[in-house]
Amino acid sequence: MKTHNRKWIGLSTLAAAIALAATGVRAEPPAGLPTYRAESCCNLCPAAADPNAYSSSYMKDFVTLVQGNESDWLFRTKEDLRTEFGTTPEGYRQLKALRDAFKSRGVELVVVYQPTRGMVHRNKLSPADYASFDYDKAVRNFQATLKRFEGLGYWVPDLTPLTDEKAEPAFYFRGDHHWTSYGAERSARIVAETVKKIPGFEDIPQKEFVTKKMGRMGKRGTHHRVAGQLCNTTYAFEHSDQFFTELKGEGGGDDLFGDSSLPQITLVGTSHSGTNYNFAGFLSEYTGAEILNVAFPGSGLAGSMLEYLSSDEFQKNPPKILIWEFSPLYDLAEDKFYRQALAMLGNACDGEKPLLAGKATLRPGEAGKEVLINGAGRLVEATNSRHQLDIRFSDPSVKKLEGTIWYMTGRREKFQFDKPVTTETNGRFAFNMRDEADWGGLNFFAMEIQPPEGLKEPVEVEVRLCKRHDYRAPANLTARSGN
Repeated sequence: MKTHNRKWIGLSTLAAAIALAATGVRAEPPAGLPTYRAESCCNLCPAAADPNAYSSSYMKDFVTLVQGNESDWLFRTKEDLRTEFGTTPEGYRQLKALRDAFKSRGVELVVVYQPTRGMVHRNKLSPADYASFDYDKAVRNFQATLKRFEGLGYWVPDLTPLTDEKAEPAFYFRGDHHWTSYGAERSARIVAETVKKIPGFEDIPQKEFVTKKMGRMGKRGTHHRVAGQLCNTTYAFEHSDQFFTELKGEGGGDDLFGDSSLPQITLVGTSHSGTNYNFAGFLSEYTGAEILNVAFPGSGLAGSMLEYLSSDEFQKNPPKILIWEFSPLYDLAEDKFYRQALAMLGNACDGEKPLLAGKATLRPGEAGKEVLINGAGRLVEATNSRHQLDIRFSDPSVKKLEGTIWYMTGRREKFQFDKPVTTETNGRFAFNMRDEADWGGLNFFAMEIQPPEGLKEPVEVEVRLCKRHDYRAPANLTARSGN
């Protein structure tokens, strides 16, 4: 196993002086060389304390930035210093439905719920923010949320031993919301121990993986970029080690897997699980199992999950274990996500006889077009609580679906589903019909779809309405403890 101790080998005299200076050790440069004095940059301006100054939807995730005890350590008061976690009763109900649906397909779900930057690095807070941040409350509520997830049937690694860290290299970047490779590695150790407790893990082929350092990454952090927009300043790039993992004895690092068969463990999640931080590689190292990593930057909570569920890899060969990584930033009560995930878990209307089907050609500049109507041939019962929609565009690059559904009562619903710009799309959207509160008993009448944004050529769209999948909750669903 690699070591995390820093070593300087073969440095020039000047480079050694710079390296020693960075550690706080005084070193005199050789005579005749120029001397420089580095000053910290930058102090936050008053605008950073004004929530109204965070004008864009992206910037609102950073309300409000505060400076740490070192000028380049920045924290978000709303997200990094939160003390409340979890979701609403409706969110927990949806999470349970999702878990039961995966279970019905033989898939165990592992939730990797990240501790916040404030919990992990409270020693980097300014004295005032350190005093006001209720760390004990945050940890209690964080652990209570993990227990709630366990009670729904998820496998949940407890990452609270990583909180209040003073270890170096740092778990999180100074000016960015992502963990460093070292944070990913320390998390993977704990996650791997939970994964190895899952029944059936012992049947997954075991191999030996090794992780190697591949160089350094430079990052202009998200916190730093937002602070720069607010205060018209520029922070220096932050640098961190990068790693790759490979099968022992197989050089090159280009292929993590030794054969073409699909791994039996899949990782979905946010950009934290992307290749930059080698989280999947560390998981392979500590579990001894191949990991199929389908996470990608810009995925958010749902992007990589939904893309994976719509893939042939999942539909034809679902994994035994699915590891789902996300942070407390995301809204776990987001109804649109569950409507899509529950539809795609069963491949929506594929293999099902549609109750209604329709096609249309959408053209640039035209108004929305009716593509499906109940009663054109014969009237069918199509209540929301029992049905789903499967929509396919002939152009696989379409990433936004907008339209209107009318019901027999005269009520209507405007809908919009977006896919991340970074996702590889297939032009398909599928979702359960809306069934919360008084929506479930409504009977479908007609659907209109808008031409996709930026459309330059006509595009065909096909819509099917069919019965939704019946995911039976396992009879042995019990609360987990000690995972």
